[in-house]
Amino acid sequence: SAGLISPRSVVRSHFPLPKVMNVVLSDFNFLRPVYFSKMVRLGNNFDGGYILPEKIIKDSDGLLSFGYGYDCSFEQDYIKKTNNSVIIYDHTCDYFKLIKVFLKYFKRFLLFRKKIKDVKFLFNNLIKHHNFVRSKKINFFKKKIIDQEKEKIDISIKKVLENIKFKKAILKCDIEGTEYDILNELIQYNKIFNCILIEFHKIEKNINSFKDLIKKLLKFYDIVHLHGNNHDPFLQDINLPSTLEITLIKKSFISEKKFVNKFPNKYLDNPNNPNLKDFEFEFKD
Repeated sequence: SAGLISPRSVVRSHFPLPKVMNVVLSDFNFLRPVYFSKMVRLGNNFDGGYILPEKIIKDSDGLLSFGYGYDCSFEQDYIKKTNNSVIIYDHTCDYFKLIKVFLKYFKRFLLFRKKIKDVKFLFNNLIKHHNFVRSKKINFFKKKIIDQEKEKIDISIKKVLENIKFKKAILKCDIEGTEYDILNELIQYNKIFNCILIEFHKIEKNINSFKDLIKKLLKFYDIVHLHGNNHDPFLQDINLPSTLEITLIKKSFISEKKFVNKFPNKYLDNPNNPNLKDFEFEFKD
């Protein structure tokens, strides 16, 4: 059936892909984005950047970011454009980890007098993280977002959203698979967010949840952009990337529905891994 993906259908991104355009299986046409003018990129040119409407950025009153991963380029660009505050949750980022890795490489340098570039890079990362989380516009919490609190390092999506003061915010969510656990509850707070940027991981292993959650989101939002993360496989059975970055905006911002069929967008998108070709796919009726 269309909802099943065989192991043979998963092709690693470093394998050569067919030169012909990959047509998305029609069962997944609900993903076809609506055209929206004046889309812009915030964040790095490669991994860490996201595409969203400029109008949504200007109209927003804050950014909630789930998953930071020491890459603050998106959040910094957002602050530059809006001067709004940013709330970040990421349990994987802390000083201890950065210091531990830095000391490990610094010790190697002292012993073998090699890889001073790595030492400088790690030291700069440490300083960059410190300056970022201490900046006035950033509220950083070393917490893992889950559906229900279980440990001290966890915080429930309900608690986060009940305490938030934003009324027309942007949500960025890149939490390595936990999105499937929190989205049902997050959708109940759809009034808070004018835009959702979310990276869905391992779609082939979560195919039913993926389809169900997207269709629930589409009751309140329209998809306006897609991009495949080429660090992960391409799924030949359905001709979609295993990891998919999706931009959704409130339906009220859409005046007429014209669809975008071919991806990536050569003017805005860049491959997450610059050493590999970006994934190409298109929708057809």
